[in-house]
Amino acid sequence: MVFNYLTVLHIVVLLAVSLRIFSRRTAHGTALAWLLLVILLPAVGVLMYLLIGERRLGRTWMERAIALQPQILRWAQDIPVSALADPGELNTGAESVSRLATGSVGLPLMGGHSLQLLADSSVSMRTLIADIDAAGSSVHLEFYIWNPGGFVDDLVAALIRAAQRGIPCSTLMDSLGSRPFFKSEAIDRLREAGVTIVEILPVNPLRALLVRLDLRDHRKIAVIDRRIAYTGSMNIADPRFFKQDAGVGEWVDAMVRIEGPAAWVLEAVSLSLTALQTGSDFAPPPPPDMAPAGNSQVQIFPSGPQSSTRHIEQLLLAAIYAAKREIVLTTPYFVPSETLLVALRSAAIRGVRVILIVPEKIDSLLVRYASNAYVEDLLAVGITIQRFGAGLLHTKSMVVDEEFTIFGTVNLDLRSFELNFEVSMITYDREFSIATRDMQRRYESKSQPLQLERWRARPKWRCLTENAVQVLSPLL
Repeated sequence: MVFNYLTVLHIVVLLAVSLRIFSRRTAHGTALAWLLLVILLPAVGVLMYLLIGERRLGRTWMERAIALQPQILRWAQDIPVSALADPGELNTGAESVSRLATGSVGLPLMGGHSLQLLADSSVSMRTLIADIDAAGSSVHLEFYIWNPGGFVDDLVAALIRAAQRGIPCSTLMDSLGSRPFFKSEAIDRLREAGVTIVEILPVNPLRALLVRLDLRDHRKIAVIDRRIAYTGSMNIADPRFFKQDAGVGEWVDAMVRIEGPAAWVLEAVSLSLTALQTGSDFAPPPPPDMAPAGNSQVQIFPSGPQSSTRHIEQLLLAAIYAAKREIVLTTPYFVPSETLLVALRSAAIRGVRVILIVPEKIDSLLVRYASNAYVEDLLAVGITIQRFGAGLLHTKSMVVDEEFTIFGTVNLDLRSFELNFEVSMITYDREFSIATRDMQRRYESKSQPLQLERWRARPKWRCLTENAVQVLSPLL
């Protein structure tokens, strides 16, 4: 009798979860993964679905997001003509990427930029601190992780100095990613100095059934005087001290320093998230008067879970299909969607050289297994996979034909596509693309390529484990 009751309960629960999944038009792979989990582990599956099964930002956030979207589009339409560039002057592939980017998020192609690739975390931090010390009107930061110690203490001191000399300073910190920092004395020193701190997506266990707690602000943005900006993969964390007990070595990151109108566009992107969190008005200051800083053409591409469309995935697909000769990608986490996997394989089959550079060791065992499940499919069509052995390669970059580059915070996984607030810079600049490609070659020099026959000879239990985890990869 007890068995019958449990069976009926299992069926009822499965039907209820199934109806909920189908009513949300969940992606095919994700829906199957959830159904499989609920069938095999009913109690665990239902609990996990309640916690992380849907992209719940909360009613207040979504109401603000709906109200904010037309405001952002109106703001973008008022970007001065002097800052705009004509996508029709790009080559055919780059033009299609640019037009898709504008159509997806409303931010246009802009000219007049100077770009500097910073391929070392300590150099990036020293350069950022120097710009903060030279700030004359404002400092605005937004980073996923703040972790005290090392050069982060120097950055805190620079922010305090700027605030004490009357420069308005503000920073956005993700509540989960920066949790240790919120418990440190550095946060009190910043507040006492007058630095405005906005805690993004506060973590509260009591809200877990109402708001999905693993939707995070993964962006890395710094804007100084609305003329200089930084973005890329580096968190506010000194790699000499950050996660040294994880057994993956130091994190390896890269940033780009931008001078030009993209600086105040990045600030506006960050201020939109401030408005979502606090309910304040979205009212970026008017663009500053500034002469062109250089000849580089740049497009800013924000993405986030407030949209039901995976805009960043569409952008990456357009870039892959635009390639004629070579695509080189770096990412710490590679758990692709089926469409991305098909695009990469298709590029290799039509003769494009595809190189994927990933770290040999990463800080997630499940992601490692899921990522390994795709290796044979990629190697079989001639894609080169390089395993970086000098730390956790955290740089996120895609260089296409050494003609244009997508650079920023996006990993090649569904978490970045669906669950995180991310930001990317698309630069249609051959010089910057060559510099980024040279950086990628340095990564390759510290990597070992995977060989198809040796990969196929790995133990069967590993293959079974990887495939089993890969089935659940949409949930990772």
